[in-house]
Amino acid sequence: MKTEKSKTSNSIYYIIPAVLCGVFTACVVSGTVFHMVLGAVFGLLSAGFWSNVVQKNEEA
Repeated sequence: MKTEKSKTSNSIYYIIPAVLCGVFTACVVSGTVFHMVLGAVFGLLSAGFWSNVVQKNEEA
């Protein structure tokens, strides 16, 4: 019998905290809705960078 290794993606563990931290930081600093959305976008970008670049290099 042949077993196949399946890779599980743990990127959700980076995405949700990144969005929440981005929104929270923007809320504390400025308190405007525009900056909160901008913080969420930057949080998503940093989580995507972490999961796609840094985490892949550690697995290899």
